[in-house]
Formats: sequence, structure tokens, C-alpha cells
Amino acid sequence: MAKPDVLSRVDADPGRGDTRLAARRLAGLLATDPQDLEVRARLADVYRLAGDLPEAGRWGFLTEDAEPHEVAAFARKHRSATDRLRLLRLHGEDPRGLGPLAEPRYADLVSRAATEPVPATPPAVERVRPAPVAPASDAGWPVVEMLSVFMLFGTVAAFAGTLLYEIVLSVYHAFSR
Repeated sequence: MAKPDVLSRVDADPGRGDTRLAARRLAGLLATDPQDLEVRARLADVYRLAGDLPEAGRWGFLTEDAEPHEVAAFARKHRSATDRLRLLRLHGEDPRGLGPLAEPRYADLVSRAATEPVPATPPAVERVRPAPVAPASDAGWPVVEMLSVFMLFGTVAAFAGTLLYEIVLSVYHAFSR
């Protein structure tokens, strides 16, 4: 869908109370062109309308109309400058066409991210495996044992053994409850 069509739909979405759909549409446009400052400003407006100040600060960070309290909320939510830089989703490119307010804000973020210490690798976590659980006794005869009985004692003995087994098993279950 062309950008003007998406933007016209985005204009209608908040009127219907659907700011999430508007944000998804704008995020889709940003995925194709992360440098588009107009789309970033519109996305900041949508989050501002929804009351999500950190996200409004995030998406308005590179625009001229970013409110200082929104940028501060973005910084409070994501304390690491490196994380904030990554969350701007510029895909490794420097932004183009920044205005006189956004340019120093971005340069400051880049310099802070460059001076941040690299986080240490967390210590290895010992994985504890649970002890294997012994299979529950089913109090039944395995098939091999049943076949041995048939072969050794014949059909009559096997029938008598099976009958005796069923009686013992039913008595066992009656008393074990």
C-alpha cells in the first residue's frame, strides 16, 4: 500500500479509538524507510494520544516536535544510551535531515553510547537437572513373563495364573484405597 494511503488510514484510526492499529501501520512504514522523520513524528503523535510518553519520546526523538518530558520518559524507561540508540531503529545509518533541536540530541546520545562501558558477560548459570523420576509400578506382568508362563505351563496353567493374578490385583486395589 502506498504511503499516502497508509497515512490517510492512520488519520482515521484514532478517531475510531484504535491507536494500536495506527501505530502498527506507521511502524510498517518505518520498517521500509527508517529515515522518514514525518512518519516518526506521526508515530510519536499516536503514542502521545494514547498516553504512552516513553514511546512518544522514542519515536519523536529525531524530530523537532519531541517534548522534553517525553524524551526524559524514554530515557527513564531505557537507562542505557546504547539501548536507546538501538531502539531508534536506524539500522546502522545516521539519520538524515535532522533539525536544529534533534541534531544535538542525537549527537549527545551517540557520544553517551560510545562512552558507556560494555556490559560484562553475566556469570554462567549452573543448570540443575531434576532427578529422574522412577516409573510408577503398574503392578502388572510384562508381556515377556506372560509368554514364558504360556510356554512353560501351557494354556491351563496360564489361564489359572491370570485368573489368580486378577483376583490378587482386585483385592490389592480394594484395600489400597
